[in-house]
Amino acid sequence: MRWRVRVAGAMTAIALGCAAFVPGVPPVVNTAGTVSTADTVNTVGTGGTASTGAAWGPIRSHQNWRCLDADLGTIGPNGTKVQLWGCNGWDNQSWSYDVSSHTIHSRENGRCLDADLGTINANGTKVQLWDCNGWANQKWIYDATSHTIYSMYNGRCLDADLGTINANGTKVQLWNCNGWANQKWTL
Repeated sequence: MRWRVRVAGAMTAIALGCAAFVPGVPPVVNTAGTVSTADTVNTVGTGGTASTGAAWGPIRSHQNWRCLDADLGTIGPNGTKVQLWGCNGWDNQSWSYDVSSHTIHSRENGRCLDADLGTINANGTKVQLWDCNGWANQKWIYDATSHTIYSMYNGRCLDADLGTINANGTKVQLWNCNGWANQKWTL
């Protein structure tokens, strides 16, 4: 598979396995003899600490500054609905992004942000929480320069549905990238 990715920032380069030189972070030569940076894990927010050392915090939409939210009404099993909701600081709105594994975890239940394989080949792909399995539909790249979260499965962008954007419960989906505010996120 061939990817067309614009390397716009150090985190993108790290996520793609490229050496990235971050201002103020000295390059490191690891035991394999490859050059990397000491900044290998991007953290989300300033909340508590995950077992991997990554911080927990909200992921906010630039469209309306609401938070990415794991629906408490469906939080138990795999398939938990992911939506936008007014920020409240609860664990169901707290996330950790791990650049080394390219995963986004929910603090509420530890599950991974997941693009539904049943709908993944079209715009409108359902985004949900699922047991972490390491598959490509659970891998993401956050570009801190463009504020975009890309699916590593198909290159589509994490998108807040414009049809419901002004209400709690806004659908979160994958859509062809367009650079609009409903596809921009702050971690």
